[in-house]
Amino acid sequence: MTPLNIVQIFYARPHLGGSGIISMETSKELARRGHNVYIVSYPGTYLNEEEEKIGLEIRPVKKINYPCFKAEPYNATFASKIVNIYLNEGVNIDIIHANYAITHGEAALTAKRIIQREKGNPKVVVTSHGSDIHTNGYQSLLAPSIKDTLQSADAITFVSKALQKEAKQLFGLKHSGTVIYNFVNEKKFGPASLEEKIMTREKLNIPRDAFVVYHASNFRPIKQTEMILEAARELDRQERKNIFFLFVGDGPQKRELEEKATLIYNLNNKIIFTGIKYNVLPYIHAADIGVFPSKRESFGLALLECMSCGLPVLGSNVGGIPEVIDHNKTGYLFKHNSLDELVFYIKKLTDNPDLRKKMGAAAREKAITKFPRKTIIDAYETLYLSLVGK
Repeated sequence: MTPLNIVQIFYARPHLGGSGIISMETSKELARRGHNVYIVSYPGTYLNEEEEKIGLEIRPVKKINYPCFKAEPYNATFASKIVNIYLNEGVNIDIIHANYAITHGEAALTAKRIIQREKGNPKVVVTSHGSDIHTNGYQSLLAPSIKDTLQSADAITFVSKALQKEAKQLFGLKHSGTVIYNFVNEKKFGPASLEEKIMTREKLNIPRDAFVVYHASNFRPIKQTEMILEAARELDRQERKNIFFLFVGDGPQKRELEEKATLIYNLNNKIIFTGIKYNVLPYIHAADIGVFPSKRESFGLALLECMSCGLPVLGSNVGGIPEVIDHNKTGYLFKHNSLDELVFYIKKLTDNPDLRKKMGAAAREKAITKFPRKTIIDAYETLYLSLVGK
């Protein structure tokens, strides 16, 4: 097979987040298959040593800093960067894959029009990871542009059936696109040995025999991390003193949550905020379950990582989460606004180690059979090849 020249636009390191992680992993796998992958991203983004070694290339844009601009014109600078890869570097671009319609998708379509005038013919793929649809899609100042970008792309993909259905209903799309789920690196994210679990707990000053709840997010209101904090307070009131909570990540609500945990709820010895961790694996390995009470969620990569590591997961019954969690089998689904249900299921799993083990094994099995890396990359590669006729 002739290698493709692929431009990927996404939030590369140090921004990342769920969509950035999956986009980077997709780029890495495509490069390992022999394709030429060029990442276009924001100022200050970079590759690590492994990513450079497998042949990925990154092209961060620079800030314009023109005083008359009220904001950086990333639509224009991303598009120009892609065009310069074609004109100045002589790369005959086959695919421009934009992760998110806003900014990235618009830039991809602009670059396509310019390159076509220069006798090139790239195809544009736009992937909706969530906020394009369930949040920004309801903004009257954004919705027409999002709809136009999705309609104008050569192909659109969604990370869950729920997101695809919502987009179709919201925008009346002529073409409903394709569902290509997120995936997990099942070799990296595997069950922990007892030694691995104990080692991380010792570093975090968590007792060996504690019950540990894991949560990772960007600490925004939509993630409802405060609900886990309220559950921790309620469990403490019920004299469940051996339950600890690991909060991994950063975001606008992190400081508020830290202050509430220590100054108001007096849980400073039970709640651990780790900050941003590019390698979350040790923290998942330290845990017994994962909890994700989002108000809206297109898929839930963090909960899939927990499942791949053999942890039962609790998730709110919204968006794409029910496509990942099988209720009563790999974990439990609860109403996104029901603290009582969340507390009930945490207690149930705390009190039943055999149930945790059974659910954890089922979670691992689903992660590696329904969301394996190879299957998902095959789907993207097949889509690309169908677009360019190779």
